[in-house]
Amino acid sequence: MQLIRQHFSALITVISSISVLGGGFYAYGVFENRIAQLESREYVISQEVDLMPVYEKMELHKEALSKKISDKLREKNTEIGTINESISEMKTNIAVIDTEMELLKLQMEELNLSQNPLQ
Repeated sequence: MQLIRQHFSALITVISSISVLGGGFYAYGVFENRIAQLESREYVISQEVDLMPVYEKMELHKEALSKKISDKLREKNTEIGTINESISEMKTNIAVIDTEMELLKLQMEELNLSQNPLQ
């Protein structure tokens, strides 16, 4: 009786192993078949996308950006104008100081000539 159980147990093990292997091969075959069907199928995409809202948003942002850029340019031009005015004032002041320096040099020479003890 023990011998029959061992043989029956071995037979069940062999049958279950064969069925598991067969099931695996069957699943692999079904999977390969599905892949082959997907590869042979032609796909046609006929959906149109409406981009008008995107274009409208782009225009809004474009207008806002151009306004900001023009404001910044206006500010920079104003700053450049004030800098140019300051430069011209400084040039004038430098010219006045140069003239005063020349006058002082002439006065120093005159003073040196008039106070010479050897004369």
